[in-house]
Amino acid sequence: MAVEQALQFIESNEKEIFHLLNRLVDINTYTHNKDNVNKAAELIADNLKKYNIDYTRKKLDEYGDQLIANIKGAIPGKILLLGHYDTVHPPNTEKTHKFHKDETNVYGPGVSDMKAGIVSMIYIAATIKKFGIETCDIELLFTPDEEYGSPISRRLIKERAREANAAFILESGRPNGEVVTKRKGSAHFNFSINGKASHSGVAKEKGISAIEELGYKIVEIQKLNDTKKGISVNIGTIHGGTNSNVVAAEVNGTIHVGYPTSNDLANVKEQLISIFNTSFIDGTISELKGGEGIPPMEKHGGVATLFELVQKSAEKLNLNVSEKHEKGASDAGFVASLGTPTICGMGPVGGKWHSEEEYLVIDSLIPRFKLLFLSIISATEEMNKLKNSKGMEVN
Repeated sequence: MAVEQALQFIESNEKEIFHLLNRLVDINTYTHNKDNVNKAAELIADNLKKYNIDYTRKKLDEYGDQLIANIKGAIPGKILLLGHYDTVHPPNTEKTHKFHKDETNVYGPGVSDMKAGIVSMIYIAATIKKFGIETCDIELLFTPDEEYGSPISRRLIKERAREANAAFILESGRPNGEVVTKRKGSAHFNFSINGKASHSGVAKEKGISAIEELGYKIVEIQKLNDTKKGISVNIGTIHGGTNSNVVAAEVNGTIHVGYPTSNDLANVKEQLISIFNTSFIDGTISELKGGEGIPPMEKHGGVATLFELVQKSAEKLNLNVSEKHEKGASDAGFVASLGTPTICGMGPVGGKWHSEEEYLVIDSLIPRFKLLFLSIISATEEMNKLKNSKGMEVN
């Protein structure tokens, strides 16, 4: 009975849910816009207080605040709900890219990536508390730096996820309604190449061009791309040289690597090191630094089991939820790499993220809130039973 009442409560609060979403989207939370990010943190905190949900707020020097909220459950174990409230949209984007809707979608900066997911975390926690739903402990972690690779929050995410029976990441549901069970990892490298400057007209032969050396390296780097394996290697930025008539004495830049498994990254990194240890032009000296940013979300046994529970919950709502293997990285990689059963993309359905056309499908909002609610109940019951089962990859 309590579960049915809770589902009705979620549905009856649609207007209030949209109102909070509107307020959250109207606050520009570009990752480095710290003051505004903290305004959003304040709004989240106010709503946690409203529903008597205990929380702590951790201040960071460079980024906005982290919030950790908790609901104590009667059943052993913990389920983690994870979401970021920063966006990629620069300050003042909201003035031209305002929260608005048509008959099908809601639009606005961060509306589905992932402010709708943030709202779902708050309301589902409130629903569980209001109706005394029997669950394990529920922990909500709100972070301010995911769009920049979670440089500060990654440690906290791993710390909190290590204790969890299961985790739901409230990134947007994919455009066809899928949830995500696998993601590529993301690695970042910085390089520098040093040569020797000389007048390119008078004495080019006395110079050693760092830029020409990079040209040879680029040819070799491009060979590392492997579409079939899902490995992408991209030289993102290059800076070097001083003038067109000067042999370039130095050049530096950045490389991004997307990869499906940690072994793939190890192989690519080894080859990159070899390329930068090789001087194609005598006299050049090269250096390569960097490595893994966000690990891949690999579909281990715990992920597969949790996905089955999500599907069963979807069937109760007459929803058809399939899985997707996503190319982009997310905080789900930190969680799943610990062995914790993880599902990403549990938020309402949306698309065209990181653009001025970013949208949220209106009709997906309440069904996805209900899906998260039922999945938490199901995961509480089943993942606790399986936690210590032989051969089960559950943290």
